[in-house]
Amino acid sequence: MDIPTLAKYLAKRELTLTSAESLTSGTFQGQLAATPQASQIYPGGFITYATTAKTKLLGVPAALIAEYGVVSPEVAKSMAQQARKIAGTDFALAFTGVAGPDKLDGVMVGTVCIGLVSPETTLAKTYYFPGEPESVMTQSCQAGVDLLVQYLQKY
Repeated sequence: MDIPTLAKYLAKRELTLTSAESLTSGTFQGQLAATPQASQIYPGGFITYATTAKTKLLGVPAALIAEYGVVSPEVAKSMAQQARKIAGTDFALAFTGVAGPDKLDGVMVGTVCIGLVSPETTLAKTYYFPGEPESVMTQSCQAGVDLLVQYLQKY
């Protein structure tokens, strides 16, 4: 499923979605906001590229980042939890990772953690996407859609 199809699905079910993006830097939200259903499903989101933005804008605990690293399932879950809480949505996705060109804190380029939060669950998955930064970002956005769709099929 692509983002426009996801938007139609959410709108039909009167569900809302926000996101907190780091490595994707607004790519997911830009595509979501470009759909005709955006005003029904998407109240807004967060671009927290820098570590300090994650703590200042979202309220991700600095101690959590210090313990697990900014590219971790724990931080992805916290980003999603905070985004959902602030935006008041049914679902939140969070993207944190290393698009390149260099490693970040010893984490390999292409490593991505995506968090998903709903009223019933909080989860995160770690992925590895090869390629140039733009490709890593594109693959990350699609993986976020896929993760949410997999959850919605059980919802």
